[in-house]
Amino acid sequence: MQETDNTTALYDVGGAFIIVALLGIPAGSILDYIWNLIVLSITLLILSRNNNGINISKARRLAYCLFITLLGLFIDWAYFELTWDTLFAKSALWSPAMPQALQFAWLLLPVIMISLVNFSLSYSFLKLDKRHSIIVGIAMGVFTAPWLLPTLPYMLGWVQ
Repeated sequence: MQETDNTTALYDVGGAFIIVALLGIPAGSILDYIWNLIVLSITLLILSRNNNGINISKARRLAYCLFITLLGLFIDWAYFELTWDTLFAKSALWSPAMPQALQFAWLLLPVIMISLVNFSLSYSFLKLDKRHSIIVGIAMGVFTAPWLLPTLPYMLGWVQ
């Protein structure tokens, strides 16, 4: 009888994914929630200084930001999938699916989507009038869009 070598080679590719999944996504979501709350609070403060009739409770702002953060995660993820080809199992380098200039042009899509979602929610949930809802929607769309995705990977040298 001839013995055969029955060995199996195991490759560890899960470490980076686990770190990103356990630390990056929750920490990023918490920071995103805080940023949404800051932008909303400043926008409402500016609107209330011009019009004394805007008074949104703290609980309503927190609930609003929770919902917006969850929706924003999907919008940001869709933009990320559209503009980047990443295979983290093979490499930590990112490869853009399109040139950086086109990534900035496509950034208008999440800005518009975030603006529309915030307009709708501020009109229905916060009970703002249409004019104020439009202002909240535009402010949230511009200031909470994923501006770091077309810039940060290049600055940090993650791009192939």
